[in-house]
Formats: sequence, C-alpha cells, structure tokens
Amino acid sequence: MRTKFSGILTLLLVLVVQLTFAQQKTITGTVTDDTGLPLPGANVIIKGTSSGTQSDFDGNYTISANVGQTLTFSYVGFDTKEVKVGAQNSINITLMPGASLEEVVVTGYSTRNQTVQTSAVVSISASELSQMAPTTSIDNMLQGKAAGVQVTAANGKPGQGAFVRIRGTGSLTAGASSPLYIVDGSPIREQDLANIPNEDIENITILKDAATTARYGSRGANGVVVITTKNGNRNKDAVIRFSSRYGVSSMIDPNYTMMNASQKLQYEAEMYALGVTGAATLPGVTTQPGSPERQQLLDREVDWRDIILKDGIVQNNSVAISGGAEKVDYYFSVSNDRNTGIIDNIDGFERLGTRLNVNFDAKEWLSVGVNVGYSRSMSDEPRDRNNTQNPFRGILDYNAYETEFLLDDEGNTVIDDNGNPVYNPTHTGFPIRGALLSEPSEDIDNQTIGSVDAVVTFSKNWSYGFNVAVNWGATRRESYSKPGGILDVILEGADNPTGNKFDDQQHRLDLTVSNRLVYNLNKNNHNLNVLGLYEYNMNEFNRLFVRSKGFPSALLTTQTNASTLDNGFTNRSRLTLVSYGAFADYDYQEKYLLSASVRRDGSSNFGTDVRYGTFYSGSLGWNIAKEDFFSVDAVNDFKIRAAYGTVGNRTGISRYASQGTVGFDSYPGGSSTIPTRVANPELQWETTETYNIGLELNMFNKRVRLVSDYFIRNTTDLLFPIPTTYESGVGSIDGNLGEIQNKGLEISLQADVFRSPDFTWTLGGNIIFLDTEIVELPDGEDITPEDAFNIRFKEGQKINEHFLVRYAGVDPATGRGLFYGADGNVYTADKLPTDENDNRVFQGKSTIADKEGGFFSNITYKGFGLRTDFVFKAGNWINNFVRSDRESDGLAIEDNQSTNAFNYWQQPGDTNVLPSPIYSTEDATVMGNSDRWLEKGDYIRMRNVTLSYSFPSKYLDKTPISSLRIYAQGQNLLTFTKFWGDPEVGLSSGETISFANAVAPGEATLYSYPNTKSIQFGLDVSF
Repeated sequence: MRTKFSGILTLLLVLVVQLTFAQQKTITGTVTDDTGLPLPGANVIIKGTSSGTQSDFDGNYTISANVGQTLTFSYVGFDTKEVKVGAQNSINITLMPGASLEEVVVTGYSTRNQTVQTSAVVSISASELSQMAPTTSIDNMLQGKAAGVQVTAANGKPGQGAFVRIRGTGSLTAGASSPLYIVDGSPIREQDLANIPNEDIENITILKDAATTARYGSRGANGVVVITTKNGNRNKDAVIRFSSRYGVSSMIDPNYTMMNASQKLQYEAEMYALGVTGAATLPGVTTQPGSPERQQLLDREVDWRDIILKDGIVQNNSVAISGGAEKVDYYFSVSNDRNTGIIDNIDGFERLGTRLNVNFDAKEWLSVGVNVGYSRSMSDEPRDRNNTQNPFRGILDYNAYETEFLLDDEGNTVIDDNGNPVYNPTHTGFPIRGALLSEPSEDIDNQTIGSVDAVVTFSKNWSYGFNVAVNWGATRRESYSKPGGILDVILEGADNPTGNKFDDQQHRLDLTVSNRLVYNLNKNNHNLNVLGLYEYNMNEFNRLFVRSKGFPSALLTTQTNASTLDNGFTNRSRLTLVSYGAFADYDYQEKYLLSASVRRDGSSNFGTDVRYGTFYSGSLGWNIAKEDFFSVDAVNDFKIRAAYGTVGNRTGISRYASQGTVGFDSYPGGSSTIPTRVANPELQWETTETYNIGLELNMFNKRVRLVSDYFIRNTTDLLFPIPTTYESGVGSIDGNLGEIQNKGLEISLQADVFRSPDFTWTLGGNIIFLDTEIVELPDGEDITPEDAFNIRFKEGQKINEHFLVRYAGVDPATGRGLFYGADGNVYTADKLPTDENDNRVFQGKSTIADKEGGFFSNITYKGFGLRTDFVFKAGNWINNFVRSDRESDGLAIEDNQSTNAFNYWQQPGDTNVLPSPIYSTEDATVMGNSDRWLEKGDYIRMRNVTLSYSFPSKYLDKTPISSLRIYAQGQNLLTFTKFWGDPEVGLSSGETISFANAVAPGEATLYSYPNTKSIQFGLDVSF
C-alpha cells in the first residue's frame, strides 16, 4: 500500500515540474427563461468540445473555459444561444422558447455532450428529480425513468431500497446482478443509498452498454449509476434555498375483502359441518347464532388493520447555501427526512444529513475540489418474517371477533399488577401490538462520503487529475427483548423474566485513489479526448457481535448490565482492486463519432495466476442529419451508433473464495479445525460480452425525440457454487461454469405536443422488451438455488423460472383438486405418478418481466404545472402465498380468511370454484407445490402526480425571494391490475430471504412490509 502511494506522489511531482500554463478562467452565471424564471438543468457546453455542465435548481452554473472559446447554452423547448468568452467572469443568459437540445452526460471519469455520445446512456437532472415522487432511497426514483432499467421496490418499509437491474439479470448468484453505484467518485453499496439526501443530488447518469461501462472494468458488468452532488456558482452572492414537504401515508387499499366477525363465525360453522376438525373449538361452532355469547362476539368486533396500523407522517426539511467568489465556489446543506411508516407504536425512519462541497483555484494551473457528505439515519425494524411476529401477517390472521386486550366476564379490560392492560394473545398466542413495545429493534447508520479532486492544467491540451474518495459506514443494530416482555414470557416463563439483547456493529471502509492523465485536442473540427487511468481500490469490513441475557430492568439496555454472555465474536475481511486503463473519444464536426477503451483489473479474491482481467470496448456513431446530402428539414438529428465491449464481475462470491479456509470448533478433550472452503486457485472473472446498436432521432425542431437500442448480453464463466461430494466436508466450491444471455429492445419516445411561450404539453414514455435464457450450466445438470422457494435453473429455460406442479382446477363432479402429471394426464393428488416432485415442470413463467417501463405527461401554463408519471410491468409471474393462506380450503381455519373463501365447491356441477375443503388435508402438500397460486404480476401504477405553481419573477422583485414554488403531490394513488393484492413485489419476507441474498426478487408474496400511498404538500423557496 505504502509503495503504491509513493508511486502516485512521485508521478504527481514529476508532472507538476513539467507543467505549463493556460489562460483558463471560471465563468459563472444564471440561465433564465423569457419571464425571468430560472431554468434548472440547462446545458452549458464549450463549443467544439465534449466538456460542459448543467445549471442547478436556481438556474445557476459554473464552468471553466479558456478566453476565446464559445459557450453554448441550451434547454429543452428553448432556442440555443452562444456567447464568446472574453474578459468577463459572469455571463447571464435568457433563453427564448423554441428549439431543444441535448444534455450533458456524466460518465464518472469525464463528461460528454449527448450529441457526440456513442453509447446507451440516460441522464436525469436535478430539475427532473425535483418532480419525481419523493423517497428515502434514491434507487426507487429510477423506476420508469429510463428504458432498460428495471426497478422493483423491495417493499414499502421507510428507508428500504429497490432491486435495480439494468438490461436483465447478469448473474445467477445472489447480489451479483445489481449495478455499480458511484457517488462523487466513491463506490457505494446498494443498501446504503438511503443515506444520501435527494436534495443534494445534481445529476444521475445511468450507463447501460459496454461502451461506457467497460471503463469501470470488473465492476461494470451490470451497468453503472453515477451520482453527482451539487456545487456552488462563482462570482455569485450566496443563494439560500429552503425546501419543506409534509404529508401523510397509508397502506394501499387491498383489492380483496377480509371476513368480518359474522362472516368468519359462519365460515367456521360451515367448515365444521364438512368435517374440518380444526374448527371444532372455534366460536363459530361453540356458540350458536342468536345466543348471548355469539352476540357478545359480534358486539366486540374490531378492525385489526386500524388497530395495528396508522397513518404515517412523511416530512422533509432542507436548507442549502451556495455561491462563490472569483476563484472559489461552495455548496452547503443540512437536511432532515422523517417517515414514520404505517405501523403504530414504532417511530419508523429518520435521517439527518449535511454536505459541504468546495471548489477553488489554488493556482492558475491548479484547481481543487473537496466534497464531504455525512448522514445519520435511525430505523425501527419490525419483524419481517413469515410467522406470528409479523404485524402484516397479524392484521390478516387475527379474527375480527378477537379483541386487542383481554376482557373479563363483564366485558372490562383485564389489568396487570402494574395497572397496564393485558394484551390478548389471540388464537396465534402472540400479541403483536404488545410485542412492538417490548421487542424493540433499531438500526443506526452513520455514513461519510468524501472526496478530494485536484486537476493540474499543463497546457491547453494536457492536464492531470488526482482523486481520493472515501466511503466510511458504521451500522449498528440493537435488538432487545425486554425482561418480562411478550417474547421473554413465552421463552422463559412469566416467573423468570430475563430479557436478552444483541448488538451487531459493522464498519465498512471503501478507499479509492485515482490518477488521470488527459489529452484534449480541438482543432479544425476534430475533437479528441484521451484519458489514461491508474486506480487503486480497497474495501475493508469489520464486525462485532454480542448477545447476552439476564437484564435486571427493561430500562437497562447496555451489554454491561447483562448477567450472562450467550454469544460474542468479531471478524474482519479485506478486498482490493488495482486497475490500469486508457479511454479515447473522438468526433469530427459532431458528425463522425468514435470511442474506445481498455482496462485491466486485478482483484484479490481470485486465484493468484488468474486474478487479472482485461476488459475493452469500442463504439461508432454517425449523425447522418449533419451530412450535406441530407436535406430533410423536419429531421434535426439522425444518429446511428454501434458498440461492443466486455466487462467483468467479481461480486456474489466471498472475499477469499479462491483460497481454502477452515473454521474452529470443540470436541471432547480439545479443539479442532473444520474445513469450510475448498481452495480453487483457478477461480477468475465472470465476463459479460455486450453488443449494442442504437438509433437517436430528433425531429420537427426537436419537438419529437426518439431513442431505440437493441442489445445482446452474453455472460460466461459464471461465478457459481458448484456442488461437491459429501466426503469433501463442504457443500460446494466456488467456480466458473455456465453461461446466460439477456437480449432486448429498448424504446424511448418523447414529444412536445404543444409548445408556446405560455403553454407546453410534453408526453413521453419508454419500454423494454426483454428475453432471458440460461445457455449452459455445470455438467448440464439442473440447479435449485438456495435462497428461493420454487425456482430452478435449467439449460434452455428462462432465468428464474418457477418449477411447479400444474394445477388443473376442480373436478366438477367431486369438488377435488386436479393436477397434471409429468405425462400431461390429469390426476388427483393421491394418484399422481411417482413422487409429486417428479411432476414439477417448467412453463416459461419467470419472475422477470419481459415488458417494463413508464410514461408521463407534463403540462405547464404560466407558472402552473401538472405532471403525472406512470410505471408498468408485464410478463412476470408471482407465487401468491398470501392468497393461499386467505383461501386455504379450511386448512388455516383458525386464521381469518378472505370472503372469496366462501366460493368453494358444494354440489356436483359447480365450476369456477375453490376445491372442497374435505380434501384439503390430504392434498395439502401437492397443492402447496402447485401453480394454483401462481399469478401474472402485470400492473400499471400512477407513481406520481404533482400540481405546482412557480411564481413569476415580477411578483417577487420587491421581496427578498428570488424564486418560489408550491406544490401538492400524490404517490401510488392508482393501480390497475388483476393480481390478488399488491403486484409490486420485491421481497417475499426480509428475514426469510434477505435483500442481499435474494436470487429471484419478486418470486412470491409472504407478508413483507406493503407499499404505501401518500399525499404531500411542499414549497421550494430561494433567497
């Protein structure tokens, strides 16, 4: 490590000695429209180059340019302006309604004008982010915004992230298909995105094909999401911006109806009459209709959804101060996000964040930027598992005639010795309302992301950049079962209150050191940019876990107060990466375009002789509309492009996967080592080869914009746990076997239907048509992944296909369920040939949607704005376990049921009914492994609707306010689906299969935190 840093510093000193000076200066200003309103996200490009920036929310920008160069200002729906750089340090621009132009694309290592971009890239500006549905984790905001980017909310828990897949599933290993996230040069885990306040983000760029992702080498196989935070503006007085938002959230109304008390009592009686013995002791059988006992149950009817859940509070407040002098600019912010969630008795999620970004010219030839962001979040963690401790299972399990508290014979609430009401354990034996108070669990995350970037300008053509980026995270989970609490009494007994608690503390450090040598040539309409890269990355993980019991009081929660240590351990691991690269971009008159890259990475978790991999890409583009022979006035841009490249992947395996490791355990008389991993020195990179052809078309003065791409992604040398023999002592060995393919067509279309100074209406949308296939598996054998329910991998089948017995409906003569055997004939469960597992088949039904996207409408009229965003998904299949519990054919008779459970077979000739409950016990195993509950997950959801008003500057001129916007916003207010329940399924249940371990997101429903809807009101004001 020390040697690497010495080499870096030596190189820096050598380059500094050789530098020459260039006449470069920093220009600042404001971009406004013809009414004086700021234009956020306006493009500011140095003409003839690929360098540029965008204006911030208040229309302010900062850019470095040489005297004599020309700045080009553009904004969608407005005419372009050009200004030559002279002696001035400030250039304010007013754009008039008219044409539209491209945006600046930030690729992490450089920026390029979209006009000369030769790869599939999508850029989302701060102005677009401000119009999206607010969320505590920014990956949720990407849904429906870019073709080919598939986003599924993991669940509705505040602070929870999403499953993001760019152009399909790139690996068969859990956690290995997520894109790489980069924040100001620093990699960040997908799970930590909730620690970044939305208000600090200037731009999100999504890199989709190998032409750009190959520049990230071994980490770019599944796409790259580059997040850039905001900066200030030079030669500008301080701008103070205050944003505030407040609203309420609630569970999305289900599209099914649960039984009330009267209906459930009737259902119990009917089940008992059919011979369902589990109903014998239930009140529907033990009390008679019209009896006082029955009436008492009806009079005490409760709504468990109202008892356990609440209307949540969604609140955000942020203050940002930005500005600058001649040689310095700054951006400072403080923000607070609060989302209480919808579970009563817990506080939900809260985040406090602050950021300071400073850029300054230390010398004429040296510019330095320092970005530092810190956040602290606290999140209550209710049980997310498929058992009686899950509150979202409880609201469906509990019967309407079961009360919250125990009642005596007089109907009065039973009080304990401390004067507190005693919670009713219900038929489940576990009162969730009380457990939410006695079993608190909280995550506390502290995260600091900082970077220092220095750029040395040798001449007009040569520069050198040095960057150090650090991402440090400390996470602590405290889970406490209070002495005498609900769970403690169940485990230890009411007479032996002990309590138990665990503290799980994890520290993560990610350090990246980058050196960039850049050559830039702009001459005679030739533009060339070449970048050489040397980069070092180190990631270290440390963990401390302690569990104890025997706490004397519920108020004493630290481990030092416990009497007995049950478990305690620490561990540490490190992963390193060394990279060398060269990237080149060329264009002639923005007409002929060429890009190429090569990068060589070495990773410490592969075998010594195979740890280096070389990844490369090349891309071509031709803007036919700029040719002299092309004289179609209606076409402004007509660009075709093609790209090819290779990228690598090292995630999804452990940090010491290529090495043999042992564990330690005891045996009578001593201790011993136990093999835990068999060494595989040949373990190497998983490689993805990508082909892409694309079309970009702008027409009618750029009122109509079309982008379409066709891609093929072939992933080979899959990182995969290969099963071993029993005698080896370990279950599997990590190796490189197998191949998968993702291919598809992406289409994005946007049009300004009306465009005038006072009124604009823009419509747009995008879609991906996706096809996946497992091409090759180890020895051609089918594989059942560990962290899934009924998924199997097979050559020639889709990725993540369900593997189930086919349900054939109900026999109208007997009411018994029928099933297809492997031979295609129909059988009852007891007559299926051989074992029922042999009758499972593939049906081409995968958890992965084959069509997904979004569409929007945006209307503005004299300061008023109305924007609606919809997202959709089609072609995926979900195993609806929740429905199986609510239409259980009498199996779960103690639990509440949906009203559709009444629709069971009762007499010969009945069709379109549920099976007769008399066969439910005998058929339970086969029924549970059948596709009876497999449903299409198709849906269209109105993700966001916003009504806003921006006050014209003429109304604010005599006030300290420079801009003012007020708005009302709704989220998830409408859903169109035939799916039973909420079709937006990510996690089944987070403790059954965790976010990090999910192989097939969206496979099944299993009571995870539901998605929510909200209505919010807010304002943005600048001074």
